[in-house]
Amino acid sequence: MQQPQPTILCPLNMEASRVRRLALRRGWPLVTTGIGADAISRAVAAVDPGRLLVLAGVAGALVPEMGSGTAHYVSEVFTQSGIRKSPVLSEGIRVTGADVVVATPSDKAALAARTGAHIVDMESHAFAEAADAAGHQWAIVRGVSDGVEHHLPAGCDRWFSPSGHLRPLVTTLDLARRPGDILPLMAFGRRTRMAMQEVVKLLDAAFSLDSSPPYEPNYR
Repeated sequence: MQQPQPTILCPLNMEASRVRRLALRRGWPLVTTGIGADAISRAVAAVDPGRLLVLAGVAGALVPEMGSGTAHYVSEVFTQSGIRKSPVLSEGIRVTGADVVVATPSDKAALAARTGAHIVDMESHAFAEAADAAGHQWAIVRGVSDGVEHHLPAGCDRWFSPSGHLRPLVTTLDLARRPGDILPLMAFGRRTRMAMQEVVKLLDAAFSLDSSPPYEPNYR
C-alpha cells in the first residue's frame, strides 16, 4: 500500500528550518506550530482530515542512553489518560510530555521513574491525544538536544514567541541579567543542530516514497 504524504509539524522555527529543504524536495507541507500543548492542539485541528501528521523536533533525554545529538522514532506517548501508541511506527522509544521545561538532572530522573519514558518534550502528549481524537494517522520523530547531564537556562521557554520564533529582545535582556546562561545557550544551539540533522535523516528514511524505513510503518 502506498504510504500517504506526511504533514510535518515543528514547534520551533529553528527546528522547521532544518527540515525545510527536505520538505520542499519531497513536497511535504511543513508547519511551525509554536511551543506547548495548546499550540500543537490548534495546529492539529487546522490540518485537513485524513492527513498523516508527523511531529518533528528536539526533546530532552530522561535516561543516560539517550545521548545528545541523536534522533529516534517514537512509538509510545505517556499521557495523563494512559499510553498512546503510534498507529504508524510500530517500534521506537517512549516520550512523555510536560507543560513546563524539565531542566535539571534530578527532575529528569524523577520523571523517567514515574512515566517509563526515555525523552520529554512539551507537545507530544497533546499531539497524540489531538491526533487520535481527530482520526489522523500520526508519528513522532524527536532528536535529543540535551542529555540527562545538561541544565537548561531557567525560563528559556520565554525566549520563543507563540509562533515558535526566537524573541531577540527578551532573550537579550534575560542573558544580560544572567550572562552565565550564554554559554549553555550556545551549546544548546549546537546540540539542536546536530539532533535535527539526524531527525531529517529519519524522516527521509521513514516517510519518503522511495525509501525503505528501518521500522516498518503500520499504515491502516
